[in-house]
This record gives sequence, structure tokens and C-alpha cells, in this order.
Amino acid sequence: MSPSDVNRRTTAAETRPLQREGDDTAASYQAVARAVTSNEALVGRVLRSPQTSLLIAILIFMGIVASKSPVFLTRLNLINIGRNGVFVFIIAVAATFVLVSGGLDLSVGSVFAVGSIASAYLLVHGANVVFAILGGVGLGIAAGLINGVVIVYWKIPPLITTLGMLYVCRGLVNVVTGGNQLAPLPNSFTNLGQGSLWGVPFLIYYGLIVGLIGHIVLEYTPLGYNVRAIGGNRMAARASGIKVDAITISLYVLSGALAAFAGLLMSARLSSGQPSVGDALELQVISAVIIGGTSLFGGIGSIKGTLLGAAMLAILANGLVLMSVNPLWQNVIVGTVLVLAVGLDRLRRTRMWRTDG
Repeated sequence: MSPSDVNRRTTAAETRPLQREGDDTAASYQAVARAVTSNEALVGRVLRSPQTSLLIAILIFMGIVASKSPVFLTRLNLINIGRNGVFVFIIAVAATFVLVSGGLDLSVGSVFAVGSIASAYLLVHGANVVFAILGGVGLGIAAGLINGVVIVYWKIPPLITTLGMLYVCRGLVNVVTGGNQLAPLPNSFTNLGQGSLWGVPFLIYYGLIVGLIGHIVLEYTPLGYNVRAIGGNRMAARASGIKVDAITISLYVLSGALAAFAGLLMSARLSSGQPSVGDALELQVISAVIIGGTSLFGGIGSIKGTLLGAAMLAILANGLVLMSVNPLWQNVIVGTVLVLAVGLDRLRRTRMWRTDG
């Protein structure tokens, strides 16, 4: 072997570890770059999320109110906000499912009143608490079932169907009560709406339980996937074997059941059945869901967003009162926020379509 061959082999042997070291360093840099890019993408998605924007808006508004009213951030007032907002949130959980599926339920305010008055009526006439609760929720289920059947089999649009149910239920409430309250109600029932555990009202626990179950079902179960598929493309969902009609009916049943359940909780809180409860409540529910990022056009939505939307409305109402703002301005502000939310949803969907294209 010539000396030149020996030198070449020696040089190659010496450079191989350096090459491997260089390759390892390059791979490390690439891994770091991919991690940074992934983190940047995640941060970007979080910042672009409608829930993030809403949370920032809530915190800003809370800061403004807190600077003007030292009462706002007290424990008692925060609990009061939660107690007042829980009725809208419970109904809005079901409304999220309905809207994600591409539907709409305008009857929830009147079904809320039906659940409230039905349970109070049964209690006043000697029924036990369990039967009164089942009776109130049962009527809500019946109203939701009628809505679903009419929409699915009679092909009447949800807007018209649920608007008609709104008037029917409100009329029945006025006929049964004659415009008078139903009282007194037993303590075993009123404790459901007035009791507390560890200083936190039962009502807030009910809302958290309903919200947690709704979140799990919508995000992690086949039913939640099917609901989104129906809202995204009803015909494609049907072609893929999803039972569109059965799921649609079940969602309206759920909406009626939760609306009636929230209504009987209101009777428990007020210790009486008030025929005027739930008036225009459907607008607050829809506002909470849409402000929370659920699309009016179906397919997009979350319970987390709905929770933020309901919290926004409750905080807004409480804050305006503490700042001595005319309560009539609340509707103006909520209406403005709602229009902006729908406009942003439309813009977001348009950008998604352009990106996909």
C-alpha cells in the first residue's frame, strides 16, 4: 500500500466523526426549528380563536368596572353573577348542539316558562317534588319532540316551527295561570334553587355539571362528531350513514328538556311560579352561543365558548348596574356585540373557504 493511500484512509477515518457530529447538530437545529414553528402555529391559533378574543374582552370590561366599583370583584357579587347567568348557560348548552347541527330553537324562553309553571302548578296542587320535576321536564321534552318531528317530517323550517311553539307555550302559560303567580312552594323544592354547598349555590353546580357533560359529548363522542357533520353538510352526512333525522329530533328534545329544567330551577329560586319568566330569554341564549363562537351556519361551536358567552352577558348586565348605567343600554350593547360576532363569524368562514380553495 502506498503512503498516499494510507494518508487518504487516515484522513477519512478522522473526518467521519466530524461529519456525524455535524449531521447530529444539523438534526438538532432542525428539531428545534420544527418545535419553534409548531409552537408559533399553536400560539397563532390560540390568538386567532374567537374564545381568546372574547376572554380578553371580558377581562378588559371587568377591569373597567372594577376601577369604578369596588363591589364588583367581591366574592358575593361574583357568586351573584354566576347565579344569574346559570339559567342562560344551561339552556345555551343545548342551543349549542342545535346550532352546530345547523338548526335553530326560538321556543326555549317559552318552554322555560312552561317548565317553571308546570312544576309550580303540580306542587301547589299537592304533588311531591320528584313528580313535579318530572312533570316540568316532561312537558319540555314534549315541546322539543314536537319541534323536531315537525321540522324533520313536515319539512317546516326551524325558524317558523320554533317561533310557533314559542307562542303556543306562552299562551298555555297565560291560560293556566291567568297571569297570576303560583305559590307557596315547599321548602324541599325551593332549596334546589336557594341552597348552597361550601358557600357556592347549588345552581352553579348544576350549570357546571350540565356544561361538563355537554363538552364531553360534543368534543369526544361519536354523537358530537355526527352533530358537527350534520351541520357541516347535511346531505353528505346522510350519505355517509349518519342518522340525520333521529339526531335532529333528539337535539330539539334536549333543548326542550334543558329549557324546562332551567325553568323549574327558576321557580325554586323565586319560591313561586311567575308566568312572566323567560320573556325574550331565547334572544339571550342565542346571543350567548353566537358570541361564544358558535356559527349560525352550522358545523362550528364549543361549550367552552358558550360558557364565555353566557359569562359575558351576565358580567355585562351586572357591571352596567354597578356603574349606574341605564339598564336599557344593555340591550343596545348586547345587540351590537351580537351583530359584530355574526359578522366576524362570516368573515372567518370566508377566509377558511379561500384558504381551502
